[in-house]
Amino acid sequence: MKRHPLPEANSRKQMARARRKHTERVLLAVVFTAVEIWAVVATVVRLDDDGVLAVAVSVVLSAALIAVWDTWQSIFATGRALRSPEPAETPAEEANPEVQSPGMKLVRL
Repeated sequence: MKRHPLPEANSRKQMARARRKHTERVLLAVVFTAVEIWAVVATVVRLDDDGVLAVAVSVVLSAALIAVWDTWQSIFATGRALRSPEPAETPAEEANPEVQSPGMKLVRL
């Protein structure tokens, strides 16, 4: 999938454009999800074959559902990155390692 660069946080024009693009991606994902679910349901209901064709159809349908899941994961990650005031590439543990005591490990969920 294409990597979308994050806008500069202090640029209102870039932030507005990024939010608009994110909204467009969400709307397209909703339409894509609806069409995929309709296609999966129609295929499962109308398919009367057994054997190799049934296996092939199940593989194709599972790939379609994985594509929907991946699309939403990408959208959620982009949305979190747009709402986050700090860059996502620098975790808090690496930015300030001397704050933690040596015997303590923090787990970020």
